[in-house]
Amino acid sequence: MGKFRLSAPAEADLDAILDWSEERFHAVGRMRYAALLVQAMQDLADDPRREGVEWVRTLKQSVGLYHAWHSRDHDPDPAERVHDPRHAVVFRIAEDGVVDLLDFVHDHMLRGRALRRIVRGSQSPRH
Repeated sequence: MGKFRLSAPAEADLDAILDWSEERFHAVGRMRYAALLVQAMQDLADDPRREGVEWVRTLKQSVGLYHAWHSRDHDPDPAERVHDPRHAVVFRIAEDGVVDLLDFVHDHMLRGRALRRIVRGSQSPRH
């Protein structure tokens, strides 16, 4: 099983995403979306070069984009699946081989702008 770590912005955005899911789709919706996003993160940790990853070069580094859609079939019960996931995970492979999850991008975000913001933020010193 591969390892991943969430950046502080990714952790904060994940909380906000799940809070919104709960407001909109109740506790069950939150749990389903959380399970899907955790599955996507683990899938990336297990194989960051898996099918469905799109590599984008921005600010002198490559980051991967992996839409949660690609991990939704891991739930064997179609009734329990998130039918229309809206987030992609932005990540990079760290020098130690761990997958750094930088943040999440919603389908409606301006992708180029969002990626530049995420990458800029990930280059600041870690605390």
